[in-house]
Amino acid sequence: MQLKSLKASFRSASHLSYLLLACNVCFLAGIPKAEEVTHGDQQGRGVSSQGKRCEPKTDIVFLKVHKSASSTVMNILFRFGETHNLTFAFPNGGGNQLFYPRHFLASFVQGFSPWSPQRFNILCHHMRFLQPEVQKVVSSSAVYFSILRNPVQLMESSFVYYKGTSAFSRARSLEEFLSQPYHYYNPANSDSHYAKNLMTFDFGFNPDGEVTAERVQLMLNIIEASFDLLLISEYFDESMVLLKEMLCWDLDSIVSFPLNIRDSSTKSPLPDTIVEKIKDWNRLDWEIYIYFNRTFWERIDRDIGRERMQQEVKALRDRQAELARTCLQGTGSVAPKDIKDSSLRPLQHGNAKILGYNLKQGLHKEMEHTCRRLVTPELQYSSILYKKQFAQKQPQTHQPSPEQTGQTP
Repeated sequence: MQLKSLKASFRSASHLSYLLLACNVCFLAGIPKAEEVTHGDQQGRGVSSQGKRCEPKTDIVFLKVHKSASSTVMNILFRFGETHNLTFAFPNGGGNQLFYPRHFLASFVQGFSPWSPQRFNILCHHMRFLQPEVQKVVSSSAVYFSILRNPVQLMESSFVYYKGTSAFSRARSLEEFLSQPYHYYNPANSDSHYAKNLMTFDFGFNPDGEVTAERVQLMLNIIEASFDLLLISEYFDESMVLLKEMLCWDLDSIVSFPLNIRDSSTKSPLPDTIVEKIKDWNRLDWEIYIYFNRTFWERIDRDIGRERMQQEVKALRDRQAELARTCLQGTGSVAPKDIKDSSLRPLQHGNAKILGYNLKQGLHKEMEHTCRRLVTPELQYSSILYKKQFAQKQPQTHQPSPEQTGQTP
């Protein structure tokens, strides 16, 4: 059944939710049975277009896919939420992971109660997606989106960033790992998902599932029915324009400086033979990426057009360049050892060298706040917002686990 017919056949939100859950159960492990889940509502959601009046969207679900420019997107959501005094669905006790890599449960969110459910405006911290549980903590009209990255570059980045994981720690190089992956990779290990079909895993599916045409099509249909927009990290500026259109936000709401990026000294080009091995090893991720890369451009052609997209991208880049001249010392990002303000130093992980920024001195108060928020790393910004949101509550005595704080992969 085609996707349009699929959605048309399930106008009832509860029916669509049940269908999605039933399909997930076909190849998801360790999630609640259908009868154990309370189904939420889901409404059709559209994209704003030029000349059409719309109200800014403030109820948002962002699936933060690993190593896909998602930290930069998260900074955009943090800034918008802070500016508009929105509530975030924080992990219990703070931190930046909603008990990942477990499938998301509403009970992971601080302040959620099944007897008196509170709806949060923005859900964006690391989670393994499970829509029926997500629907319990956000509005029925929430906009769902995520971001994808070419699996070849994603795996190269993961190998460096998650070098300490069980699958990668003993391999001297990515080439060595791919030469005999099952010598290093054990799907039973709790951190194995970092090494194979990581996007598939984050979307809630089994990364070790058999690759068949029927299975792939079912997975694509579920993702497309669950999410309003899939961004592409290789076309980040175009993605931000699409996001701006869908959310009915202004230009300054989507400006950003790249965060959690690696120093080029830890990057190396991959030979074609390795590229093909990565595609084969991450075949499910590759199928997801190829399909939604195509629909990404189809959406641009349908909703915006290439000419206006070029104009919008130019306006975004011009504004970001203006802010860089205003805010930053030097020409842009710097090595971690050169970051002068320790509060702006990002977490260093694995063998990666994560870059950061230095702010200009002497900025007036309002501009200094704007600039600082643009370059504040994810963990620090999340902590700031958590303390602000729960300022009236007693300090938490629960200490988050390393997995929640992101200190270990």
